[in-house]
Amino acid sequence: MIDDGSGEGPNSEVSSHGSGYPIIALAALLWSFGGLFVKYLTGTQHVAPEAVACLRSAFGGVALVWALPKVWGAPMGRVMGAGLSYTCVVGAFVMATVGTTAANAIMLQYAYPLLVAVGVVLIFKERLDKRTIFALVLGMLGVGTILISSWRPGQREGLIYGVFSAVAFASVTLFQHSIKTGSPFGFSSLYNLMAAALLLPFALGKLHLSLFALLVVAIMGIFQLALPYVFFIKGLRTVPSTDAALITLLEPVMNPVWVWLIVGETPQAWTIIGGLLILIALGVRFASVRKKT
Repeated sequence: MIDDGSGEGPNSEVSSHGSGYPIIALAALLWSFGGLFVKYLTGTQHVAPEAVACLRSAFGGVALVWALPKVWGAPMGRVMGAGLSYTCVVGAFVMATVGTTAANAIMLQYAYPLLVAVGVVLIFKERLDKRTIFALVLGMLGVGTILISSWRPGQREGLIYGVFSAVAFASVTLFQHSIKTGSPFGFSSLYNLMAAALLLPFALGKLHLSLFALLVVAIMGIFQLALPYVFFIKGLRTVPSTDAALITLLEPVMNPVWVWLIVGETPQAWTIIGGLLILIALGVRFASVRKKT
C-alpha cells in the first residue's frame, strides 16, 4: 500500500525529524532536469514555451489525480494560495529558461531561500542560527554573481521572469510549510491541474505537438515535475522550511550541468563561480546536520 503522507495512516508517526532531508534532495535532483527538457522541447522540437508550461502540468496533475480526494480537510485558503503561487513558479520558470540561459534562469529562481528565511522569521517566528545565516549569505552571493554578470538587453526579460519565479517559489514553500495535513500526492495533483487550467489561455493556438514531443512533455510532467513536488511537500512536514530551501540549492547547481552535457549550452565563468558559492553554502549549513538529527 502506498503511503500518501496524509498523516492519516498507520505510518504517519514513524518519520523522524531527519527523514525529510534525503527526499527533498531527491526532489531537487529531479527538478534539475527541467532546463534540459525545456531547452530540448523549445529548441529541437519547436514547442512554444507556453505549451510546455501548460501541458507538463496537465500530465503531472492527471497522473496523480487518484489522490485528489485526500486533500480535503486541509486549510483550503492556504491550499489555494499555494496552488496559485505554484502556477506562477512553473510558468515563470519556463519563460525564464527560454528568455535567458538555463543556468541564469535556475540561479535566479534560487534567490528564493533568502525570501523563505525572511518569511519564517516574520510569519512563523522561527529563529535562524549563525550557520544558517552565513550559508544563506553565501548562497545569495552565488545567485547575485549570476544576475549581475548576465544583465544585458537580450536577456533582461528572461532575468525578470527568473526573479518572479523566486518570489513565487518562496510563497509555495511558506504556504506548504504551514499545511500539515492532506496527501502530498493530492496536493501535487491539485496544484498541477490548477496550473494547467490557469496557463491554458496563454497556450491556446500553440498546442500543435508531434506525438514524440507530447511523450517527452508527459515524461517531464510526471517524473520531473509532479513526483518531485510530492517529495518536496512530504519533506516539508519534518524539515524546517529554511533548511528545505537550502537543500534545493542542489537544483541550480545540477541544472546547467545537464544542459551543458546534452544540449551544449556552456555556462559562463561567472555562472560557474556562482554555482561553487552555492555548493560551499550547502557544505557550511549541512556539515554537522547528521549530528543534530
